[in-house]
Amino acid sequence: MSAWVYIRGWLEFHGQRTEAERIIRHGDPAGWVFPEGGWLDAACYARAVRSSGSDDVLDQVRQIAALPAADADGDRVCGLFLVFHEEGHQIEWQVRDGRVQVAPAPARYDYLWR
Repeated sequence: MSAWVYIRGWLEFHGQRTEAERIIRHGDPAGWVFPEGGWLDAACYARAVRSSGSDDVLDQVRQIAALPAADADGDRVCGLFLVFHEEGHQIEWQVRDGRVQVAPAPARYDYLWR
């Protein structure tokens, strides 16, 4: 049996929402929501998954991050996810510039798990 991983974060779109929704529907859509209202076009994710399933979520996020800019400004999908591993460490997924950068989360986010 694998440990639990708690994933939460968001993606901000600049014209890529329709394609992002397709990617999410093609995978596992559990945990994803699209808030309505206001001017921000975003998707939020919050879910606990087995550590073996966290790569599936990361793959979805990577596919969405790689979507091309949809406007003349060249704005890409951006966002941030915090991923807490039950074993006691936390990483972040920074979504920017068409990629997902995975790194240890700064200690300033530790309050979320204490």
